[in-house]
Amino acid sequence: MLLRRCAVSAALLALVAGGAPTFATTTAATTTATATTVTSTSATATTPDEPAPTDAPAGPDATAPAPTTPDDDGSGGDGPDLVAIAVIVVGVVALLAVLGALLRRPGRPAPAPPTATPRSPAPPSGDANLLSTAEWIVDRLSLELMGAEPTAATSRWSVERSRLDNVAIGARQRFVEGSDPNWQPLGESMSALAAALDTNLALRSRAQPDAQLIAESTQVVNRHRAYLQQLIAALGPTIRR
Repeated sequence: MLLRRCAVSAALLALVAGGAPTFATTTAATTTATATTVTSTSATATTPDEPAPTDAPAGPDATAPAPTTPDDDGSGGDGPDLVAIAVIVVGVVALLAVLGALLRRPGRPAPAPPTATPRSPAPPSGDANLLSTAEWIVDRLSLELMGAEPTAATSRWSVERSRLDNVAIGARQRFVEGSDPNWQPLGESMSALAAALDTNLALRSRAQPDAQLIAESTQVVNRHRAYLQQLIAALGPTIRR
């Protein structure tokens, strides 16, 4: 632009000073200068801008930690310890093998449970034996003697009479020892029953028996039997069988 203005100014000056030929020469020079200016401007416009210089990248930090080197044993630093893992695996496999062998091993037969030895019942006490004998005399022996023939009844009575005497003696002894007071009347009634049976068998063994006397004797025997049954029932709950 500055050259253009200078050329125009020079042309005007030449026009004023020298006339028309000079104007033509000046015009040509001006045109040439203008073309040169245009060319320079185009060259200037087409020249790409150079990139602005940038700072060089900074070097590595002097304070950065030095790179670590692997251990001399080649284990890889933080990598898994293959030897330890192999030892653990071998141990687990061996333990499983031992357990499997134990499970497959036939077990010992379980010992048979001890058989319980049946306990023999405790022997009945003396009181229980005495009361049982008294009950047998009242409920069976006395009735069998009165229902049997006089000869057979007298023969059996000679053997069994001692039972009644033993019961009477034992009952009096229990009473003296301070046991249940019902033992005393039991002993007395047993002696009375023995005497009544003696009379009944004697009346029936006569050559000419008196039926009335026999009936009265039988009633006496039954009265003693009934009373003895009451005493036996009273003493039963107090005795250990």
